Amino acid sequence: MLSADYRGKILVLKLVGEFHKEHVAESDQLLDDKIDERQVPPPILLDLRRYEGASSLSDAWHELKLITTHGDRVEKIAVVGSLDWQKLATLLVSPFTRAKERFFEPDEMQEALEWLRD
Repeated sequence: MLSADYRGKILVLKLVGEFHKEHVAESDQLLDDKIDERQVPPPILLDLRRYEGASSLSDAWHELKLITTHGDRVEKIAVVGSLDWQKLATLLVSPFTRAKERFFEPDEMQEALEWLRD
């Protein structure tokens, strides 16, 4: 499930558990609302430390579409995770959004926040 809250000027998104295509509409609306709260597109911290992934290939496709759609609305996305596939996914999604993206290990949370503030 996705949660979204601001930490200062940074929009912190947390994904926990598995992602299912049924989550798309709710997640899409939540992201729209949170991004639209501010006049300036916020930098995003995407916290994947407790995220297990999409439950199927079809669900992964819906997740990818959600990320690329909203990735064009912001300038920077810091992804914090611990699994190799999360790092690879960050690299693979990067060419499909205008946002600058960078992957950080779980113990690099402070570095991720600093990168977003620069």
